[in-house]
Amino acid sequence: MSFTPQSRNWSGKRAVLLVHGIGNSRPGDYADLLRSVETLLGPDRDDVALYQLFYDHINDWFVQKTQAGALLGQATRALAERIDDPELGETLAGYIGDILWPVLSTSARSAVREAYLAQLKQMILDGETAGVPVRRQQLTIIAHSLGCFHTYEALHHAAKYSSHVLQPSSHEVRFANVVYMASPVQLIRSVAEQLGAIVPNRRWLETVQGDALHIPFETRDDGKEVQSVRNWVSITGNLDPVGGHFFRKRADWAYMQVDGQQSFVDQQFPTDVTSKTDLLARLRQSRLTGEAPTISPQDPHAWGAYIARHTTELRDWILA
Repeated sequence: MSFTPQSRNWSGKRAVLLVHGIGNSRPGDYADLLRSVETLLGPDRDDVALYQLFYDHINDWFVQKTQAGALLGQATRALAERIDDPELGETLAGYIGDILWPVLSTSARSAVREAYLAQLKQMILDGETAGVPVRRQQLTIIAHSLGCFHTYEALHHAAKYSSHVLQPSSHEVRFANVVYMASPVQLIRSVAEQLGAIVPNRRWLETVQGDALHIPFETRDDGKEVQSVRNWVSITGNLDPVGGHFFRKRADWAYMQVDGQQSFVDQQFPTDVTSKTDLLARLRQSRLTGEAPTISPQDPHAWGAYIARHTTELRDWILA
């Protein structure tokens, strides 16, 4: 299925791209979250062009997930082995296993990456059409969950390959802020390394390249490295397994830690989850229903809750 990037009219020099996570999402979804971003911008809302990237329809997304079933089962078992908790391991791995399957489909992840890059190009073109040159554009990306993986992949390709015309030095494309909320990128890297050869076309998977996760950059002819992101932020919660925390215990192999990033770990204290037994019961029910776990007052993985807790920081970063 073809992808048509969103286009917006700019009345200022700023733009924000929202990239959703796990779930079968279509244009029109996340309307409440979009309104939350508009609200936090306050009187400056009209000066910020807001975009959303929806990718679930690309390349028969869920058809490919079904076809990847056997490999996904193997990947989920590998994840369960990494979670050092006999009570939580199997249930948590099943609950968050959906974040692993795009890694096992080269065509799925490459199709989303190309759509992502097309959306970035459209944002920049919209700014230029409004009379804002690339070097003056203040671009922010806010990604959640699986959207963080696609963001990491797209930004590294953009910085590495000149054919995209999105490099930070050669093409002056530098992002003011990239905010990762409940990022599974390090978790995906660890499991992909554990799976090794069964991950198809690993050389195109930026998440497993290098000695560690890093901010994307372009190497100039004089050897200087120019990063493509000025403010790289990681936000997660201490009850959010997708963000590398297993019942308030951080797992270094699963938590995204990148040199140069700002890090926030929200302290989450739901009123009806006081033990691992409570958490497991809700996660198991979530898997049965396909709905978010019923945890009060908020699902620890909810994107809107992360936005609500960090409205002041987000406003300051976007409008800086």
